[in-house]
Amino acid sequence: MADDDENKQKKHTIESLFQLYANNNLNALDLDNEVYESILLSQIDYWLEQAKLLKTVFTMTETGMAYMKFKKWRLNFEEFLDFMNIICQGKDIKIDDVKVALLEAGPPGSGEIVVVK
Repeated sequence: MADDDENKQKKHTIESLFQLYANNNLNALDLDNEVYESILLSQIDYWLEQAKLLKTVFTMTETGMAYMKFKKWRLNFEEFLDFMNIICQGKDIKIDDVKVALLEAGPPGSGEIVVVK
């Protein structure tokens, strides 16, 4: 039974991964002990890239245009969900499929990085 408990603890949700990505790749100017409850466009793009959705399903132009609609520097979790709905509009992909891909991408840096030359 202990193994089952450990596996349950390792499972992430979209919201828990959101928190991890929101605090990943922070600028050196950011405060060391700051914990962010909101996410930057660069962090969203990183997450989409790790999920293999950026440059295949979504372009950086599309994510940037959708992000600009919020007129904010950072998006909270609810705004992030709205953002995801916006970028899925007019695409042949459902928001639930995007969420599955984001979950499968796992925490920042856990994906396999492929360098194309």
